[in-house]
Amino acid sequence: MSNSADISPATPKVTMQTKLSYGYGSFGKDFSLALVNVFLFFYLTDVAGMSAATVGIIFLIARIWDTINDPIWGYIVAKTNTRWGKYKPWLLIGNVFNFIFMVACFSTHYFEGTAQIIYLAVVYICWGMAYTMCDAPFWSLIPTITLDKGEREGLLPYPRFTATIGSYMASGFGIYAVNLFGQGDEGFGYLIYAAIGGLLAISSAWVTCKWTEQNYEESGSDDFNIKEAISIVTHNKQFLIFLSLAFCFVIGTGISGALNLYMFKYAIKDESLFSTMVFASSVVAIPALIGFKAMVNTIGRKLVFILAITLPFFYTAVLTLASWGLLPVYPMVLLSGGLSGFSTAVYWLLVMIMVADTVDYGDTVFNMRSESIYYSLHTLLAKCSGAVSSAVVGFFLTAVNYVPNVEQSQETIDAIVILYWGITFLCLIGGAIYIFAYKLNGSVLDDIQRTLTRRYMDKVVANAVAKDVKDDLEALKKVQG
Repeated sequence: MSNSADISPATPKVTMQTKLSYGYGSFGKDFSLALVNVFLFFYLTDVAGMSAATVGIIFLIARIWDTINDPIWGYIVAKTNTRWGKYKPWLLIGNVFNFIFMVACFSTHYFEGTAQIIYLAVVYICWGMAYTMCDAPFWSLIPTITLDKGEREGLLPYPRFTATIGSYMASGFGIYAVNLFGQGDEGFGYLIYAAIGGLLAISSAWVTCKWTEQNYEESGSDDFNIKEAISIVTHNKQFLIFLSLAFCFVIGTGISGALNLYMFKYAIKDESLFSTMVFASSVVAIPALIGFKAMVNTIGRKLVFILAITLPFFYTAVLTLASWGLLPVYPMVLLSGGLSGFSTAVYWLLVMIMVADTVDYGDTVFNMRSESIYYSLHTLLAKCSGAVSSAVVGFFLTAVNYVPNVEQSQETIDAIVILYWGITFLCLIGGAIYIFAYKLNGSVLDDIQRTLTRRYMDKVVANAVAKDVKDDLEALKKVQG
């Protein structure tokens, strides 16, 4: 396999300043996202008193709207032209709105009845729009920082490292923070915790905008429209294959993850062990991210990804067996957490590299990049998975006669446990799709990146020569004048 130096000796290296500033940008963003993904559904049912089915319907409606909204936002970002570029302004603006509407979501307990339903529908839909504003531009920066495969593999562990820390901090400290800030008022505790998460996201975005260096021009000139851009993206076969395997993972882990608190509270009967599992996840995830590049160099990106995408089936299995009394609970919570930490950290690191690779593939085939369109569609997929997961869980809990904050029947508990494990079979299907259909690995990827590196370096040289000629002509005119 060729190393990154084979692609182009002229490829700019990513500075440590950029790695750190871009990496930190993901900390607050993913801290706030984890608050919504892990706690919002539980908060709405067990604190705000809404029915699981109602919440599921609202979440699903919001994602249906996103199928229209997210590609449009991707197009708006691509067509933006400011002195600060296309992506950085939206990254900052999006995180400000993310803060406002996330706090609004965790204020739902102040409303009742029909007003509560309407209020949640409005603020949750607005939160989804705000998250697209900040997430798609953040990841769209990757191809403008570097086109080199090796440099990307060295860059991406930084945002994934901080995102992992942010996610685990938000999840692991959540129950304790809510109790600390609420002092008996659980709703107020969630509200304050959400505000902290939103402020962290704004500060992280500011650091990225201030110190992240971009080595290549941002795409999205005025010579294409949204219809052309979406047409090209939807004809990019490797991107569509990527979306299908990603869909399997995010739905499988999304539904299982949405059941985590219910699993620990009612099946394992110790809610505090959820924090123990999160801690075990972080203990494994952080070293996995630190050693990511060495791991890829040793066993290859393909095998690493196969492990990451299929492990959810196995770590939910051991926790399920523990809940049935077939395995000791505490060791299985630690084992499940460790496997979960490796899977989640490595999967989300690699998929962001893979989206950038599909952008490169599309550029090679169609001569158009449209990074923000690709990343907005991936953001849409991630959000849709959360909505689908919440809707499925909402209807499921209603169907199995779940009643908040009371002892559940054995039939209800058994149903929760079976869905918790069974849905992760989708992750095995995603692994099979990757093995047999996804081609952007090895020499294929190296050839694509050689082509693009030559193309864009030629543009840089041509622009530099044109500028020198222009400067010389202006100097000559001054002398002659």
